[in-house]
Amino acid sequence: MAGDLINAAKVLKIGQRVEFYLEDDDIKYTSRIEDITSDRLVVAMPVDEKRRPVIPAVGEQLYGLAVDEMCRYRFFSVFRGKARDPIPVWKITKPEVVERHQNRGFVRAMVRLPIQVRIINTEGREGDLMNLRTTDVSGGGVSFIAPHHVKINSRAAIVFTNFPNIGTLSVMTRVVRCQPLASNDRGWQIGAHFLELNRGTMNKIVHFVFSELRRQIALHPDSPGRE
Repeated sequence: MAGDLINAAKVLKIGQRVEFYLEDDDIKYTSRIEDITSDRLVVAMPVDEKRRPVIPAVGEQLYGLAVDEMCRYRFFSVFRGKARDPIPVWKITKPEVVERHQNRGFVRAMVRLPIQVRIINTEGREGDLMNLRTTDVSGGGVSFIAPHHVKINSRAAIVFTNFPNIGTLSVMTRVVRCQPLASNDRGWQIGAHFLELNRGTMNKIVHFVFSELRRQIALHPDSPGRE
């Protein structure tokens, strides 16, 4: 799925509208890019609904969306400070890559994380607890291999026993895909969407996915994800 990642320098432009969510904050703040340096973005300081300046703590993670006429591009940054330049601005880290977003699901990273899964069928009956591993993870869902068929729209209660930078994470999901593996393998590939995941947790998951994809791209510099 790394093909959705684009070099940020090809996307981010002075004057471009950007939107931000602060770490563990569900409020969207609108801004624009005022300047770009080798390692920084300078963006107009957002204000809240009462027109008060929004000033994060230095080092706070920012979840950003850069907007153009065609689509939006997701990225992560870190707040480094404020200034008046000549208007009040944020100084934030410049991302290396952004993710193209056209009303589709999140980009996924192929990663094997230990999970505990209990299937709850459409009649509400709970199955046995299974110790499995993910095959890929995104901010919107997860895939894993189950030993048996699972009916679409079943619920899957999933516990990530050690999710990076989160620890134990319990989520309820809805099964949206169930496909048999190749004939020489045994099991079923299950795709499940997260239900009612708060933005703070979602941001941490997507941040991990971005980090994992950046790591994979660094290991394979000729990957098509590097546009």
